[in-house]
Amino acid sequence: MDHTRAASASWRVPLGLTGMGVLLLCLLVGDLGVSMRERAALPSALELLRRHAASDTTISLLLSTVPAAFSMLLVPLLGYHSDRCRSRLGRRKPFLLVAAPVGGLAMLGLAASPDAARALHAALGPASPGVHHGTLWLFCLCWVAFECAAVSALSLFNGLVNDLVPSQWLGRVFAAFRIVGLLAGITYQHWIFSLTDHHLREVLIGVGLCFCLPLLAMALTVRESPLPAAAPLEPAPRGLRLPFEHVLGCFRYRPYGWAVAAFVLASVTFSPFNTFYLHYAHASGLDKATLGTLTAAGYAVSIGSAFAIGWLADRFGALRVSTVLMAAYCVVAAAGFAGVHDAASFQVFYFAHVVISGAWFTAASSMPMALFPRASFVQFNSTKDLMVVFGAIFLSSLQGPVLDLSGHDYRFTLLAGAVFSALCVGCLMKLQSGPLAADIATRQRCTG
Repeated sequence: MDHTRAASASWRVPLGLTGMGVLLLCLLVGDLGVSMRERAALPSALELLRRHAASDTTISLLLSTVPAAFSMLLVPLLGYHSDRCRSRLGRRKPFLLVAAPVGGLAMLGLAASPDAARALHAALGPASPGVHHGTLWLFCLCWVAFECAAVSALSLFNGLVNDLVPSQWLGRVFAAFRIVGLLAGITYQHWIFSLTDHHLREVLIGVGLCFCLPLLAMALTVRESPLPAAAPLEPAPRGLRLPFEHVLGCFRYRPYGWAVAAFVLASVTFSPFNTFYLHYAHASGLDKATLGTLTAAGYAVSIGSAFAIGWLADRFGALRVSTVLMAAYCVVAAAGFAGVHDAASFQVFYFAHVVISGAWFTAASSMPMALFPRASFVQFNSTKDLMVVFGAIFLSSLQGPVLDLSGHDYRFTLLAGAVFSALCVGCLMKLQSGPLAADIATRQRCTG
C-alpha cells in the first residue's frame, strides 16, 4: 500500500491558474451530465410510472431495488478494470465514452416505450400482456440500462476528478459541482417539470441528450495525466469478471472499515426523513406550496454557502469539516424529534435539514479523495458505494414496517437520524485519532 501511495503522487501534471480554470470548466460540463440522473431523470421517470398506474411496490422495485442490484455488480467491476486500464485515451475516458451513449440511448428508449408498447400490443394481439404492462416491462429494461450507465459514469467521473484535480482544490471544485447540480435541479423543477403533463416524451429525450452530450464533450476534451512508468498495480485479467478478492482486499487498508462505516451511517442518517418527508409534512398540516418554497430557499442557501464550505474543507480538511456538520445535524435531528409537533415547528426543522444536509454533502464530497489511495481510487470508492447500497437496502426493508407499527409516527425518522448521525460522528472521530490519523496524514502528504 505504501508503494501505491508513493507512486500515485507522481502522475499529476502541475496546473497553473489558467490550466486549472480550463480543467474546471471541462469538468463542470461533465458534472452537468452526471447531475441529470438525480435532478431530472428520476422525477421524469416517476411521472411516466404514475401515468401508467404503477403501484408503490412496482415503483420502489423499478426505481430502486432492481437498478441497485445491477449497479452493485457493475460498479466494482468497472472500478477494478478502470484502475488497471492502460489505453491511449487514459484509464477513465474509454469507459466514459461507452457509458455516456448507453445512458443517452436508454433514455431515448424510455421516451419511446409507450409508443413501442402500443405497437407491440397490436402485433401480439391476444397474446399481448396489455399496453400498460408492456410499457412497464420496456420501462424496466430501459431504466436499468440508464441507471447502470449513470451510476458507472458517476463513479468514473469521480475517479477522473481525483486523478486530475490537485488535492488543495478538491473542496472548492466539488463545491462548484454542487452548485451546478442545484442549479440544474432548480431549473428543472421551476421551468421543465410542468411540461411533463403534455410533453413527457420530449422531456425524456432532452434529459437523455443532457446526460449524454456533456459527458461526451468532457471526455473528448479533457486530457488524462499519464500514469507513472512503473505502475504499482498488476494489469487487469482478460475478460470482465467481478474481482471479489479485490473488494475484500480494500479492507486491508487500516482506516477503510471506519471510513466505509461513516459513509454508510451518513447515508442512512438522511434516508428515512428524505423518504417520508412529504408524508410528515402532510401529517403536520404543511401545504405543498410552502414546502416547495422552503426547499427552494434551502437550495439557495446551499448555493450561497457552497464555496465557503469548500474553502473550509480545503483549509482544515474535509474530514474535520464533515465531522462538525454531522454533529450539528445530530443536535438538530434530536431537537426535531423532541420538538416537531405542528406545521410551524416542522418548517423550522425542514429548513435546517435541507441546509445542514446540503452542507454535509458539499464537505463530504471530497472526503473519499482524502481517505482512499489515489492509484486504486475507483476500486476503493466503488467498494464503499457497494457497502452504502447494502446499508440503504437493509434500512429500507425496515423503515416502512416500523412506521406502520408505530401508527405512522414520522418522528421516528428524526430519531433514526439522530442515532445514526451520532454513530457517524463516532466513526469520523475515530478516523482522526491515534494511528489512523497518522496513516491518513501520510497518505495526504503523498497525494497532495
